[in-house]
Order: sequence, then C-alpha cells, then structure tokens
Amino acid sequence: MARNSLATMQGMVEVEQQLQCEKAIAMYRQLPNVLIFTFVASSALALYFQEAASQSSLLLWWGSMQLVSLLRLGGLWWWHQSLRQQHQNYTQMIRLFMLGALVSGGVWASFSVAYFNDAPAAQRLVIALVMATIAAGSINVLMLVPWVGRLFMALLIGPLVVLFATTGAMDDLVVAGLSLALFIGLSGFARVSRDSALHLFAAARDKDRSIAIALSQRDELARAKDDLELRLAEQIETLQFEIALKERYAQELARVASSDPLTGLLNRSSFERELRQQIEMARANNSCLGVLAIEVLRFDVIELQGAVVSEQILLVLADRLKGAMPRGSLIARWGGSEFAVTMSTQGRKWVHEAALLRGVLQQPIETGAGVMRIDVMIGISAFPGEARDAEQLLYQTSIARHSLRQQGTGGVKLFDLALDVGIQQRQRLRRSLHSALEADELSLVFQPIEPCGTSAPRKMEALLRWDEPELGAISPLLFIPVAEESGLIVPLGRWVLMSACKAAAQWSGDAVVSVNVSIHQILGGDLLADVNAALKSSGLAPERLEIEITESVFSHDIDLVCSVLEQIRALGVSLAIDDFGTGYSSLAYLRRLPVNIIKIDRSFIADLDHDARKLLLAIVGMARGLGFRIVVEGVETEQQRNLLVAMGVDYLQGYLISRPISARNVAGWLSAPNSLNA
Repeated sequence: MARNSLATMQGMVEVEQQLQCEKAIAMYRQLPNVLIFTFVASSALALYFQEAASQSSLLLWWGSMQLVSLLRLGGLWWWHQSLRQQHQNYTQMIRLFMLGALVSGGVWASFSVAYFNDAPAAQRLVIALVMATIAAGSINVLMLVPWVGRLFMALLIGPLVVLFATTGAMDDLVVAGLSLALFIGLSGFARVSRDSALHLFAAARDKDRSIAIALSQRDELARAKDDLELRLAEQIETLQFEIALKERYAQELARVASSDPLTGLLNRSSFERELRQQIEMARANNSCLGVLAIEVLRFDVIELQGAVVSEQILLVLADRLKGAMPRGSLIARWGGSEFAVTMSTQGRKWVHEAALLRGVLQQPIETGAGVMRIDVMIGISAFPGEARDAEQLLYQTSIARHSLRQQGTGGVKLFDLALDVGIQQRQRLRRSLHSALEADELSLVFQPIEPCGTSAPRKMEALLRWDEPELGAISPLLFIPVAEESGLIVPLGRWVLMSACKAAAQWSGDAVVSVNVSIHQILGGDLLADVNAALKSSGLAPERLEIEITESVFSHDIDLVCSVLEQIRALGVSLAIDDFGTGYSSLAYLRRLPVNIIKIDRSFIADLDHDARKLLLAIVGMARGLGFRIVVEGVETEQQRNLLVAMGVDYLQGYLISRPISARNVAGWLSAPNSLNA
C-alpha cells in the first residue's frame, strides 16, 4: 500500500511538473509578440499625447515602459538559456513572467491615472480603447494563471471605470459601465480559455503516452520478428548446404559440358534442352511451369568499372539465383548480363514469386570498387498458356522483358497478348515510318503562336503529321517514340527542320517558324549542321527560326547540350524550352542553357483556381526576372486569355487562338490582323 501511494504521489508530481512546463512554454512563446505590441502601443500613445501633456512626464512614462519591456526581454533570454542547458525551473520562470506582466500593467494604469483628467473626451476614449485592447489581448497570454490575468485586467480597466464614473457626465458613466462589463466578460473568456488549454494539455499528454506504449510494443515485435527471420535463414542455409553436398558430384560432371564458364550455371543450349523436358513433364502431369528472363538494368554502366567488377557482380547474382530458386528449377546465364530460370508454383503466383526474387537480387554487393546496388528486369511467361513449346515461351519472356526495357526501369512483367500485339504494331509502324520518310509521305501543319503586343513577330509552330494509307492518321504520340527507338528520329527531325524552313521562307513579313527537336539530334552532334543546312537551302533568315527543346535535356550531358545550343544561338536562331514545368526543370541548369523563351505547359492553366493562379504568376515572375520571353500553351477560353494578357505574357498558343492549319493556309492567316490586338 505504501509503495502504491508513493508511486501515485510521484505520478502526480510528474503531471504537475509537465503542466508547469507547458504553461511556461505557452507564455514565453507569446512574449516576443507582447513586447513588440507594447513598444508600438506605448510609442503611439506617447506621440498622440505629446501636445496635450508634459513632454518630460510622457518621456518618463515611455522610458519606464521600455525599461520594463527590456527587463522582460532579459527574462525571455534567460528562458531560452535555461532550455538549452536543460536547467529549467518552470515555477520560477512562470513567477518571473507574472511579475513582469503585473509591473507592465501597473505602468499602463499609471498612464490612465496621470493623463485622464486633463485629456479631452476624444483622448479619454483613446486611452480607454488602448487599455481595453491590451486587456483583451492579455487573455491568451495570462489565461493559464487566472488570478494574475484578472489582476492585470483590473489594473488596466479598474482606474478607467473609476475615472469615467467620477466625471458625472452621462457619456462617461456609460463608458464606465461598458468598461466594467468588459472586465466581467474578459474574465469569463479567460476562464473558458484556461479550461480549454488545460484540456488540450491533458489530451496531448494522453496522446504522447499512447504513442510511447505503441512504439514500445512495435520494438518488441520487431525484435521477435528479427530473431525469427534469423533462425529461419539459418535453417534454410543449413538445408541448402545439405542438399548441395548430395548433388555436388553429379553437378560437377555435367558442368563441363553444359555450364557457363564464368558462373557455373547452365549455358543457353543446355537450358533450352532441359526446358523442353520440363515442358513435357508439365504437360504429362497437368502442372504449371513459369519461365523468367532476368536482365541487369544498365549493366553497361557497371562495365565501366572494369571486367573484374563486372564478373564479381555476375558471380554474386548467380549465387543468389542458386540460393533463391527451389530445387528442380533451371538456372542459366543467357549471355552478357542476362539470366533465365524456371519455377513451379502453386496458384500461378508468378509475379509474386518474381518480385521476391528481384528483392533478393537487389541486395547490396561488395566489389573491388566498393558496395554496389543493382536492379533487374524480369519478364515472365507461363505454361500452359499461349505458348505451346520452349521457343514460344522464351519469345514471350523476351517480349515481357522488352516492355520493361522500354520504360528504362527495373521491375517484373508477365506476358500477355497485348504486349505481343503492341510489339507487332510498333514493328509495323517502324517499317511503315521508314518507308514514309523515304517516299516523302509525311506532312506539316502549323499552329499559330500570337504575340500579346503589336511589336513582336507572329509565330507558327511546325507540327508533324502522318497519314498512313492503311492505318489512316497516326498520332505523333505513337510514331515519335517508335522513331526514337529505331534511330529514325534524327533523319525525321532533319526532314521536319528542312521542310519547316522552306515553308517559312515563302511567308511574307517577319513571321517566325518554331520547330521541335529531339534530344537525340543534339546528342548525335547533327543539329548544328542540320540547322545550317536548312537555313542555307531555304534562304530563311536565322532570326525567323526558333528551335524548341523539351526539359528532358536536363537529364543528359548538360555540358554537351549547352555547347551545341550556344553555337546554334550564335547563328541568330532563337531557342525555347517546351512544356516548361513538367519535367526536369532546374534553375541551375536553366541559367546555363542559352535559351530565349520559356513555353509554359498547358497543365498550369487547365484549372485556374486561386492556387493555380499564384503558381502561374510565380512562374511568369521568375521567367521575367531571368530575362525570358514567355509563351503559354493550351489557351482555350477567354478567361485564360484575359488572365494571361493581364499577367504580361508575351505569346499565347491554343485552340482559342487557332487549331493547327495546313501549310497552304498559313499565308492567309498571317495576312489577317492579330486577334489579340484587334
């Protein structure tokens, strides 16, 4: 019983100390605002009464107030020092705060007593207003110690009640009554605020206690889990070692003829031969078989570390595959950084099992060049399914893995017919696009880019179109990626640049043609020569050509990109960043690129709510501050146009201005007046 009572008393003491701590923190957190307000209010009051009262007495009063504030500022410094040194005496700090508050209240009250009787009615009301404001503001600061709060408000309001009541005037009696009512109301508000604050403190303590209990339980569960995983890993390792001893002799005999010389895994021909056998067994047993094609992501970068490091990584991956795959699985090195495995699993959970395998392969690898991490792409095909033999299974795994390679990321992909259809369609598009480029079956349309001012030249953005005889009109979103994959993007971009310049040379006036270029044209080193050739062949003035690049340039060799673009700009050609804000934008890189123009992506004006407007205004301000001209894409409504014109952008582009128009109609459009300046 005595021990329980002692524990209860200790708990009560801790709760009381925590409450004192929270009170002190709440008070001193608001003290800077109190001191600032005190300085401003006392200075304003002194200036207001400087002609109606003695200068020396006002200065004395004002100086007294600043002295009290300075001492309270010293108390604030002491509080922060105590927090750093963790030697807080919260009760003492609260008393010091209360003392400062009461002394400050006394100085305020002295002003009312000293200058009330000699002040006219207007100045009396000013005194009353200031004191009432300070009293009301003290609720949040002093609510945690109610008697101090009431005393402080009494110091400010009490003298005013007496002074107004003793004048005898009806108006002053009303003010005195209102002041008394204010004191009563503020006292009630202070009590409610204190109760609310104490309730919040208690709720916060309960929450902290619950969190601490939950964290403790989580740590216990984590330790138990780690211990269980460790014992499980040890048992698996022991089991694998026993199995390896039994099968070592047989594996060694077969390894010479059927294994990869580096890793000791099956080679390609042995894997294909044994895969056919497993397929026949699965067909006979009516069971399932999965084939996984595994490739290390960006292994070419790893090879830059040297042959020794590359071989170390391949050996570690081979060992991990051996350890992770169940008995009976085929494991082969397919060549280079590629592996192939087979597995059987209940319920056909191929993707789940492959994801677990990927996690094993992603573990850090110790090499001669340090610790390295790798990722893998895993393509999966299953039997029975669409494939009927080993060749089809291997083809399907290659298709699934290829879809991941297109994305440029690691992951797991299960083959389905849509992937095969997509590959076949892309191959057909590739062949057709090559033929279309050679037969000059492509065309250009031009979308106007209208200036918001009368002095700037009008622009036309060249857009590539392809109308395939059998497939009809094909979107650039489909055939541009195909062109980039197949290497056609460079000759395709060269054709667009040449055709756009020839078309623009026929336009009257100073209209500019804007042409999109691919990062492959820049990195291939052909863009400068292509621009020179297009300008020379067409006779187009360099200042009438604008090259648009996307933000993807920031993810490549920025020094090479800047070098090429600087040479193009030296010709007099303008440079623009297209779809700004949607990709790899970096202010550091943006300042390095020799661009003239920023094209803000349509997504920033699609929904012009309050936040979107602020973001758009910030982007426009930043671009303007860096000296860029600004084009906004996707303008489709009058509201968007009016807002952008008001923001001061230079150019607008979108369906509100015009949809893309054919080359033969460009001259007519340019001869018509600018709709933005009509």
